[in-house]
Amino acid sequence: MLKFTVQKSELEEKISIASSAIGPRTVDPILQCLLFKPVGGVLRIQATDLQTSVIANVKIGEYEGNDSFAVDADLIDDIVKNLPEDEVLFEYSNGKLNIRSGKSKFSLATVSEVERFPSIEYDDSGISFSIDTSILEEMFDRVSFCASNESAMKALNGVYFEAHGGFLRLVASDGYRLALAEQKLAIDGEFDFILALKSVREIEKLLSSTTEPEIKITFDHSTVSFNAGDITTVVRVVEETFPDYKRVLPKAFKTRVILNSDDFAEALKRVMVIAKRGNEKVQLKITDDVMELSSQSSEYGEAVESIPITKDGEDLVVNFNPKFLNEAIKHIDEKEIEFNFVDNLSPLQINPRNVEGYLYIVLPVRA
Repeated sequence: MLKFTVQKSELEEKISIASSAIGPRTVDPILQCLLFKPVGGVLRIQATDLQTSVIANVKIGEYEGNDSFAVDADLIDDIVKNLPEDEVLFEYSNGKLNIRSGKSKFSLATVSEVERFPSIEYDDSGISFSIDTSILEEMFDRVSFCASNESAMKALNGVYFEAHGGFLRLVASDGYRLALAEQKLAIDGEFDFILALKSVREIEKLLSSTTEPEIKITFDHSTVSFNAGDITTVVRVVEETFPDYKRVLPKAFKTRVILNSDDFAEALKRVMVIAKRGNEKVQLKITDDVMELSSQSSEYGEAVESIPITKDGEDLVVNFNPKFLNEAIKHIDEKEIEFNFVDNLSPLQINPRNVEGYLYIVLPVRA
């Protein structure tokens, strides 16, 4: 038996957050459910797809009983959203759940054998550190778009975390480009792990919805937990080895170009009109004070744009997939950016001028 009252507004919010961890329809109906469990004076709502789990704590008044129950997530979410009053009474007994709010009453069947709900465990004694919520959110935003969308490429279908030398680094790559963001942090220990892209999306939802100024991260070698006040997201790490990203970071450059990000973005947007109807390729021709961008289509013709630049080093002609250049530029906040070239066959490094902490690597394409 379990009986408690709860505020609709808080319950609705926590049900919505927890439900985001539930995956597509599965053979086992228990994985389509939310588990409701009283723990230490709060109501704990749990959801999992076995890879990513969410624990949301809801403040409740005095309650009777200690039973747990599991109910279909879509159903309970839909009911709570439509309740007429803010105070909601829950009464659970012998597999039946009664919900009352104002003049509304629902009587629901719950999932039998609630003990089959997967246990969500994480070790608080692992390596723990805290980071500003806004900083972590920004780091994810700067790298996650570069991760591979191919779920079969497990090592690249996610974001790589590395704590080393007093820095936390996040890296993502799809094999054609790479993004790196780093933040100086005092972390008692060194580690590295990969989080699957789906798990990253759940953490991004947590970061965007919380009002907590800091996130506590705990790594225990098999799982990572991200705690923001009443919400904890627990993620299993991907058991793969991330490629040695340092090997693709250029060591020296023969050509350095400084340009205005708005000028480049606008010119690129226009030449992409032809590029996307042709060979999905944009040529950059770099001379003393001009970068010429061009694209061709055997059916539709040619587009050419020129922008002013400051160049240090050799003249160069090199081709890129314009989508990769465009997405990198969109994630740089500064107006002045650097294009650092080795040659027309080696990776290009793009980074904000005079601002450290993040960079992008883009592989050229052959002419």
